[in-house]
Amino acid sequence: MFDSVDGLRVTGRGVLDGNGQTWWVMKRSDAALKLVKCNNLELSQFSSKDSPQIHIAILQCSGVNVLGLTIAAPGSSPNTDGINVARSEGVRIAGSRNPRIGTGDDCVAITSGSRFVTVDGVECGPGHGVSIGSLGKHGDVAAVEYIDVTNVHFTNTMNGVRIKTWEGGHGYARSISFSNIEFTNVDNPVVIDQFYRDRSFQAAVAVSNVTYSNLKGTSTRPTAVAFDCSDGGGCRDIHVNSMMIRGAGGQRTVARCRNVRVATSGHVYPVIPCRS
Repeated sequence: MFDSVDGLRVTGRGVLDGNGQTWWVMKRSDAALKLVKCNNLELSQFSSKDSPQIHIAILQCSGVNVLGLTIAAPGSSPNTDGINVARSEGVRIAGSRNPRIGTGDDCVAITSGSRFVTVDGVECGPGHGVSIGSLGKHGDVAAVEYIDVTNVHFTNTMNGVRIKTWEGGHGYARSISFSNIEFTNVDNPVVIDQFYRDRSFQAAVAVSNVTYSNLKGTSTRPTAVAFDCSDGGGCRDIHVNSMMIRGAGGQRTVARCRNVRVATSGHVYPVIPCRS
């Protein structure tokens, strides 16, 4: 762990090997590389494999540049997020000559307290995709804003671009953009889930000003788009501009909506049934 180090640079062609096989059967484990309260941080070009849990955890950091990392763990490995960003701002995660993040959990997870985060040019798969959240667990107040996910290619992942919040949570996830996204054999390409693992409360983290632009590819399941929002306006100002997601074998796909109206423009398939 690095704590309160300004101007830290971790770079090179080496490999961080977490020997995760030893840890994955344990009830408790930790991140392979944890960075806490580090400002003007650079991580570049190295590889991380088989972390005990999260590969790289970025917590309460500012001014972070992550470039060209390769992160790998088996798709069956538990809780092995590639990069987890929490309570941080000014974070840029970018690919370089197409390195891949492939793990048993989220390729990138952006959680509460994060703002001005960009994910650009990343190859993701296997894994659970790029997630905003989860947010609002145990009734917590969440705050995520100004997130830009662009030029990302998902291959054989459980999810593509996902926003996930717990019922009973509070706060917001807003000003989020997903653009120039490609899916290859993804189970759930586009997801907003405001009922993540719990359906016993009416309150929810407010999701607003979310834009999807130029999304294309294939889904392994008939439902390629799922906007599953809570009662009482949990989702608003959702926009879809140009989307084409078909079945992996060329089959028809559908979109599902709950408690949301979606503005669309350009050619959008599958058709969004809750168009405003």
